[in-house]
Amino acid sequence: MKFWLKAIISVALLALLIWKSNIGDILNVMASADLRLYAAAFALFLFQQAVVTYCWQLLLAAQNNPVPFTQTLKVHFVGSFFGTFLPSSISMDIVRAYHLSRHLRRGVDAASSMFVTRVAGFGINFLLALIVAIPVCRANKDFQILWVVAISTFAFFAAIWVTLHRRSLQLLSGLLRRFKLAKSADKLARLRESILEVAAAKSAMFKMLALSVFFQILGVVIIYAVGRSVGIDLDFWYYCIYVPLITAIAVLPISVLGIGIREGAFVFFFTQAGVPQAAALSLSLLLFSQSLLMAAMGGIWYLFDKSKVKAVGLSLKQEALSTSE
Repeated sequence: MKFWLKAIISVALLALLIWKSNIGDILNVMASADLRLYAAAFALFLFQQAVVTYCWQLLLAAQNNPVPFTQTLKVHFVGSFFGTFLPSSISMDIVRAYHLSRHLRRGVDAASSMFVTRVAGFGINFLLALIVAIPVCRANKDFQILWVVAISTFAFFAAIWVTLHRRSLQLLSGLLRRFKLAKSADKLARLRESILEVAAAKSAMFKMLALSVFFQILGVVIIYAVGRSVGIDLDFWYYCIYVPLITAIAVLPISVLGIGIREGAFVFFFTQAGVPQAAALSLSLLLFSQSLLMAAMGGIWYLFDKSKVKAVGLSLKQEALSTSE
């Protein structure tokens, strides 16, 4: 989908949500936010990013890519800057993988290790939601949300299985070759091989999965803290169920950085639990502000380390143009 079309969707959805929520109510919620609690949540957010980066580094090391942690962390933050502020359809993870690939023995290892890290994070998120939803729905005698979580969890793991299945890759490769895209087909084959290789590294995978459980729970805690900062008095288990569903919806490639889609998901789910629409929207906007602050930090890091990452901006712009065509 073209970048301009995604931008229109994001702006339109966000404008509609702000109009329906009443901008005056939103500003009142924002003005009354507990800044100390928000700052504490942001500090936890930065710590969470370090944990995510370490998980990525563990898998890279298992692929015989001993990249220093500071280098991987720099890529993570600088990638956030380019992925947030670069006007293209290119995602943050593609930016990060592209940047780090130049420091590895095989460029594909950057993408495969990140793919495994992301899949593990999403999978644990869904399983966490499912574990929490079962007793909660039994107690409330309302199984509607349980069915939503169960179907979403099954769909996620089924999609990953189909994506990595040899037969699926053969079909896709054959289609790409038919359209004279043999190089893309070869890259997909190497990516699948690299993913299976890192997944077979049992020790690294065990450590990464254990840390993934930690940083996914920490992510829910962060959102809960930001919710409390704007006066949302909602039990923690609501967040455990809603956050994975919102995260899955927000990554749909139909808007810029999930803007509009993510806010709509927050409003939809949290208002079901009795949260005022303005508060739910404010929660989403404040969470996005954390990502913007992180991206700004990545930009500052990039400026002060320009000699080591020169030409990255130009290369990414060229790739973004080719991607959006």
